[in-house]
Amino acid sequence: MTDRLLAGFQNRFRPKAYEGKKPVMSELVSYGQNPDYFIVSCADSRCDPGTIFDAQPGEFFGFKSIGAIVRPYKTGTALAASLQFAINALKVKKLLVIGHTHCGAIKALHDGTDDPEIASFIDVAHEAMDEARKTQNANDAINNDEESLLRLAEKQVLLTSAKNLMTYPSVKNAVEAGNLHIESWIFDMDEGDILRFDPKTSEFVIVTGD
Repeated sequence: MTDRLLAGFQNRFRPKAYEGKKPVMSELVSYGQNPDYFIVSCADSRCDPGTIFDAQPGEFFGFKSIGAIVRPYKTGTALAASLQFAINALKVKKLLVIGHTHCGAIKALHDGTDDPEIASFIDVAHEAMDEARKTQNANDAINNDEESLLRLAEKQVLLTSAKNLMTYPSVKNAVEAGNLHIESWIFDMDEGDILRFDPKTSEFVIVTGD
């Protein structure tokens, strides 16, 4: 297993990042990082933002949690410190919350789990699951089955996470000053699409690029 990782480092990463006329890592070491984005994403191994966006080193500041779940602000947490640094020191301009379909954390939220660590972390997202159920029950056009509910819940959790991000002082201050913008995205693993929440329509729509 480690041989596979080291081969990727040696054969793909190093040639791209350290060779050529302007190797990106040399630039980053000399001048420091200046990412445009802070990405909160799910810890799922299938959906790493660096992979799905084919990102270069230095493009985004990242934080992972299961389900891309963001709990309300509490001082001294890893996320609070990371946001504080990225917003105040690195001046990131966009905060993305990125989830994905077929998320194990959302399935655990739906089914329940006997794991006390997981249960205590995802409990904040029960409100999002309740909202998904209400949406499903109120809309005849939505299939009334478990998979449809999970797809709704995966999106609703992202909106709850975005809402909870506004309880972090660094985020709230930057958004209110017009220096930071929050967006909720979801990676559709079945179709290979990225969908972005549009607050004007209250729908997730496929991103075609700006």
